[in-house]
Amino acid sequence: DFYQVMGAELRRLDRLINQLLEVGRLDAVGLGTEPEDVPLEPLIRRAAEMATVHHKLVEAEVFQYDCDPVIIHARRLVLEMIFGNLLDNAVKYGGAEPRVEIEVRLAGPGRVRVRIADNGDGVPSQLRKRIFRMFYRGGSELERRQKGTGLGLYIVRTLVHMLKGRISVVNRTGQNGSVFEVEL
Repeated sequence: DFYQVMGAELRRLDRLINQLLEVGRLDAVGLGTEPEDVPLEPLIRRAAEMATVHHKLVEAEVFQYDCDPVIIHARRLVLEMIFGNLLDNAVKYGGAEPRVEIEVRLAGPGRVRVRIADNGDGVPSQLRKRIFRMFYRGGSELERRQKGTGLGLYIVRTLVHMLKGRISVVNRTGQNGSVFEVEL
């Protein structure tokens, strides 16, 4: 039992160190590659699959897609990090049986809007700006049910801003959950 606990803590520490290293080099993410035309739906579906594998769930039972065929000219790694973090969070902070709806729409000339809606508890209005700060985690340490470092949404916001985009969060209208909206 002791070795299993040590192994789990070592993996958690390794993830934390890797996230800190990512934060330290956010300005250089993807610079080793040229921007390319990236079809967004397949990228999002791969990120969703990775999130469900990570949380030991079945993708078809968690994710629902409503995607226009959209292509974004950007560095693939940047988009993978943005949507990988957002979809992992949607599953992690979703309800006991997480359900995530993804909508991709053209939002005007040269703009794309992606909405990711989960069925979790939502984000209180007073925390909506703070959750994008480095190391910020809502709630008390004693009440927290989910592990994390408070870096994922900071990384997402930084990368979205690098792409000259915007990110926001609101609670779902008429039901439990949050809606993260990314406009690129």
